[in-house]
Amino acid sequence: MRRLLLLSFLTVVAASSASALQLGLGAYGGANIPIVQEDQGSGTIFGLKGKLSLIPGISVEPNLNFAKFGDAELDFGATREGSKVMSYGIDAVVGAGMGTVGFKMYGLVGAGIYSTTRDNDEDASKFGWATGLGFEIGFSPTIGLDIRGKLNVISSEGGGTKKSAAVTGGLNYYIGY
Repeated sequence: MRRLLLLSFLTVVAASSASALQLGLGAYGGANIPIVQEDQGSGTIFGLKGKLSLIPGISVEPNLNFAKFGDAELDFGATREGSKVMSYGIDAVVGAGMGTVGFKMYGLVGAGIYSTTRDNDEDASKFGWATGLGFEIGFSPTIGLDIRGKLNVISSEGGGTKKSAAVTGGLNYYIGY
């Protein structure tokens, strides 16, 4: 039964998207803000993404992100260097059309692998998830300005999580329009 459902889904997707395959590329940068982490300060984030729409209004975005937290000043007067995080994953985006002119809002949810490094600390690669909201302003069918807020949640040792909010802005370029 599972195979039949998967085959049916793939057939419908292939038939409906053979002539309507939409592809985009994007780059972005912004602020990376720790949430309830006293040992991290605010830092920066930048990244690259692809965007593939197989069904109108729903797209997937494979992405690669590079983030750095700022140094944190601890209660007893010491300073601790912020972590660096490299992540790759995939987001599902619902609500924004690709290659359209005007204002479009969207929501997203995704998952990925987050690799964290910090001097004098153990390096770790952990599973994490993300969710967020954003909007895009299409200037032409091929170029759009993308602004989003995204909550990143990374699993950590002992069952806890590390959370950060990323606020980014960037450009999307749509191919084939």
